[in-house]
Amino acid sequence: MRRSRFNQGKRRYKRKFRGSKPRGSKPYSGKPHHGKSFATEDTNHTIEHRIAFLGNPNVGKSSIFNILTGSHQHVGNWPGKTVEKKEGHFLLSDEYFSLIDLPGAYSLSAHSEEELITRQYVVEERPDLVCAIVDATRLERTSYIALQALELTDNIALIVNMMDLAEKENIQIDKHKLEKLLGIPILLVSAFDNSSIIRIKKFLYDALHTEKYTFRPAYLLYSQKLETMINSVSRQIENREILRDYPTRWLSIKVLEADKWVISKLEEEYVLDDIFNKIEKLKKSVNFDPADEIPKRKYRALKDIVKKSVIGIEDFKEKVSDKVDKVVMHKFWGYPILILIYVAFFLITFYASGPIINGLDYLLSYFSDIVRGWLVAVSSPTFLTSLIVDGILAGIGAVLLFIPIIIIFYILIAVMEDSGYLARSAYLMDIVLGKFGLQGTAFLSMVMGLGCNVTGILAARTIKSDRDRISMILTNSFIPCAATLGVVAFLTGIFFKTKPWFAALLMLILYALSFLLVFLSSMFFRLFLGKSDTMPLIIEIPEYRLPRIRNIFYLTWERAGIFIKKAGTFIFIASIVIWFVSNVPYGVSTEYSIAGYIGRGLAFITEPLFGFDWRMVIPLLFGIAAKEVVISALSILGLLTVAWTTPQIISFLVFQMTYAPCFATLAIIKSETKSWKMTAIGFFYPLIVTSLITAAVYHILLLFL
Repeated sequence: MRRSRFNQGKRRYKRKFRGSKPRGSKPYSGKPHHGKSFATEDTNHTIEHRIAFLGNPNVGKSSIFNILTGSHQHVGNWPGKTVEKKEGHFLLSDEYFSLIDLPGAYSLSAHSEEELITRQYVVEERPDLVCAIVDATRLERTSYIALQALELTDNIALIVNMMDLAEKENIQIDKHKLEKLLGIPILLVSAFDNSSIIRIKKFLYDALHTEKYTFRPAYLLYSQKLETMINSVSRQIENREILRDYPTRWLSIKVLEADKWVISKLEEEYVLDDIFNKIEKLKKSVNFDPADEIPKRKYRALKDIVKKSVIGIEDFKEKVSDKVDKVVMHKFWGYPILILIYVAFFLITFYASGPIINGLDYLLSYFSDIVRGWLVAVSSPTFLTSLIVDGILAGIGAVLLFIPIIIIFYILIAVMEDSGYLARSAYLMDIVLGKFGLQGTAFLSMVMGLGCNVTGILAARTIKSDRDRISMILTNSFIPCAATLGVVAFLTGIFFKTKPWFAALLMLILYALSFLLVFLSSMFFRLFLGKSDTMPLIIEIPEYRLPRIRNIFYLTWERAGIFIKKAGTFIFIASIVIWFVSNVPYGVSTEYSIAGYIGRGLAFITEPLFGFDWRMVIPLLFGIAAKEVVISALSILGLLTVAWTTPQIISFLVFQMTYAPCFATLAIIKSETKSWKMTAIGFFYPLIVTSLITAAVYHILLLFL
């Protein structure tokens, strides 16, 4: 039988010309090919090179990108997509290198939006160089996407990262032999070595400018049966107009792999029924499925490559991470450990942020007194002084007070992510999701919802089951976004500042309650949305490692920066509106203002049910627009300095945690479901459920406190 092997013969498509001038060089227009223009300091450079980074999650791809680009990066979304888009640049020898950090993906099979975006960019945008990043300690597993990319483009190089960890495990990689087997330039690097940035830049520069490296990517020869089928499909589609930029051989392989996107495109031009009929006959007669056989052959080839070019890899050898995971990911002990870690997470958040908040509060109060004194000194009208000091400064100042909590929260999340534990907690939670009938991919939507419910709902597109997707869209507002968590964490810290341990425990209970509501709601919606097969979550479990300071900084800055920008714009306007409705007619007490009349009208319902007086109702109303405004409203109404009863505090926190989606979330529910009915359910369902729970909590607490 003919075995899988690599061939460095002719490709079925032309390679780019490599002449005396830089590969892919062109006059620089002053802005990159995609996204916003970068700093004007770079507009005098005449050469631009586009380099795309691809690779699995947790191989250090984004770390290398951050090291190379530093602060010169731009984050957004791909046009019409929910997946994050990162671009950056660096300068070398008076030339402009534009880097595109493609979404982390495990393959180029278009099973997810990330995979589809990655392969479309590689082919359709034609970057000057595609740089695949792989993990030296998991070379066989993380090189699968690189092997697929070899079939897609010939402008490809390989960076083998984490060589420092490989050396600790006595893994030695023969770079020259690996280059010979793959036919592409290869660099062995440890991303966080001091010399790494220079070595990586030089490698990218040389790959684009000199004849030092050979670009003759190998392609995989499959079994005789598969090669016959590939050639047959290739002959049928070789004169196509659609997908003409894609290699014919690659398209043929994708057809045999049952790639829905490729097949749907080709069927606009060809009738492929005869091919599918032949595949079905093979499946039935000799139990041969090309969609299964092709990946098997690739992994077999990778195993052979690693065997020839790497020494020291012992798959059977138990590593330190494996020993730790026997406890941390244990089917029973894993969950108590997870709970303890998150208890510590919230304890650190409260203990570390407390002194910072107290100091910041003193400075803000001092600044407000100075501004008030200056306004009085210049004979400012009383209403203007009140607007500026009691409205704008009080509102924005109150929001600024919980920025320390947001930053510490994201630092701890970054530490968990970079150390490798976040992926393990995702694995444990996936098992829980399965118990409630949710697909493993639903966890992505829940995790994204912790940042913002809008992105959480958009991430639900990755859920294959329509039932689970609609369920996650309707219940994602139960997941506390960063703003909600910030508000709840701030209020918990303020009201229980003498008992940080109780504040941490209460936060953990509220956190668990929000996820439990999602789980129970998914079971409830199963009764109305029909049945669906569950699908597992595919996630790479990285080795444990010490968190990198640089990584933590970038992750924290990127996530907290979004909130800080929002606090500087929307909160400013909201503070003015809140002051206005709380002080008009001017000169009367707040109780008889516009806000007072609204609050007192609703208090007839909220006070007996939840213990919320009219002043506690107003912040919740403004919170429907945006959760951050709750703090501004509480401060402007003077509720941060008055005594609340314990039942009132806890009931308010329960209600605030899950009561209703914000306006932006409602808009995205309408956009994703295309239904006003579903949008109404998305608003009223969490409001009704939260009201019932809050009423129960309040009256139970009244019995015991």
